[in-house]
Amino acid sequence: MNARELTDSVTSVHTDALLSEPRWIQTGTDAVNALSERMFKTLILVVCGWSLIEAPLELGGSDAHTVVLALLLSKLVVVGTGFAAVAKARFARGTFAFICGASVLAIAPALPMEFKQSFATAMFSTVECFSKAACVIAFGVASARKKQSRKQ
Repeated sequence: MNARELTDSVTSVHTDALLSEPRWIQTGTDAVNALSERMFKTLILVVCGWSLIEAPLELGGSDAHTVVLALLLSKLVVVGTGFAAVAKARFARGTFAFICGASVLAIAPALPMEFKQSFATAMFSTVECFSKAACVIAFGVASARKKQSRKQ
């Protein structure tokens, strides 16, 4: 091996190492973006599932047709918006995060009173409140990560 071949082999290895580092950093960013997306989608499904699990408790034994219809309509809106958000429909993600945020603002102040009345009902509401709050936070993180990756 002559000096030129030796220099080329060292330079090519060094150049490859330099080029691979920015790719690794970009891959790390992509991995974090994918993780935040996956976390948001998982929380959407958790909120939708919990919404359906909690439906019989919300009825409270009421037979009034308007109550049943209102509950059915609200669950349809939540689950429909949630599935549209998972499918990345245009306005569904923001709408779902808004629904979750508004729900947290409605549920959280009433939690102390619910704990005084019924511990079981309060626990269901607490789980709902925390899952919806986590979904709103995950939406914010996923949106911020998406905006940050667009700038780069």
